[in-house]
Amino acid sequence: MQITIVTPQAQRYVEALSPCFPQCQWFYAEDAHSLKQVGLASEVLLATPSEAAKIISQMTNLRWLHSSFAGVDALLQAHLPKHYLLTNSRGVFGPLMSEYVFSYLLAHVQLHPVYQTQQQQCLWQPQSSQGLQGETFCCVGSGNISQHLARTAAHFGMRPVALSYSGKAKAPFAQVANFKQHQQLCPSAKAVVAVLPNTPKTRGLLNAEFFASLADDVVFFNVGRGDTLDQDALLNFLQAKPTAKAILDVTSPEPLPSNHPLWSQTNCTITPHIAAPSRVSDIIELFASKLQHYLAGEELSDRVDFAKGY
Repeated sequence: MQITIVTPQAQRYVEALSPCFPQCQWFYAEDAHSLKQVGLASEVLLATPSEAAKIISQMTNLRWLHSSFAGVDALLQAHLPKHYLLTNSRGVFGPLMSEYVFSYLLAHVQLHPVYQTQQQQCLWQPQSSQGLQGETFCCVGSGNISQHLARTAAHFGMRPVALSYSGKAKAPFAQVANFKQHQQLCPSAKAVVAVLPNTPKTRGLLNAEFFASLADDVVFFNVGRGDTLDQDALLNFLQAKPTAKAILDVTSPEPLPSNHPLWSQTNCTITPHIAAPSRVSDIIELFASKLQHYLAGEELSDRVDFAKGY
């Protein structure tokens, strides 16, 4: 079987994978432009979505493409072929996303910024803090990453709930409602974490109506896609609710223009899309597991539905 890898770390992938699968013939390049013609004949492709989008029209033998990212927006363009099975790497990002979200959430409720300021003033002045136990943790989206976040929230004694399109019950959430029922869950949530893909249905979903349902002191995260958020609505919410806090790891566009008012909004923190990076070691392990199943003719997990976009 012929396998092609197109990522900036392609050689590292091949060096790790080829000894484990000597029955496969491997081709690789750091970018699509550098890939030799013979690599286009492969049955399997491991690539970043943007590079894969440049060559899949030429890969008529392609049966399975694995994205090294969770987001696959570049592959969903209407003009691109969809004759293959598409999987993504969502399964490796849950732990990383939990570290990111809870590092900020714990620092917030434990008043780290307050004590840092007091230290600069040489103040020994205990403050009252509520902690996380008994609080509601709401995920906007109920997929793999949200499920991991929910389990982490439960570890801290929080009540994990979720919003999804179907609103169907799903473990490990204590309650699930559909997006139109957000007023059932959001007003009581201490933390609201958006983990949405970028699809026609999700763009602008986090709008003024959504923010009107959030608590005055909510901690809101967007770690999904920037296009799902109405940034003007968020800005208006943060200006009206000074005790609220927003942490944005994704924006629209990326990077956010230097003159955008969210940069200077004091109760908003912006990070440069680093919450859950694609670590090569994680993707190698994940792809190796999937390749074993593929070679055995077994079902693959983390399949992407082209119609849904995730």
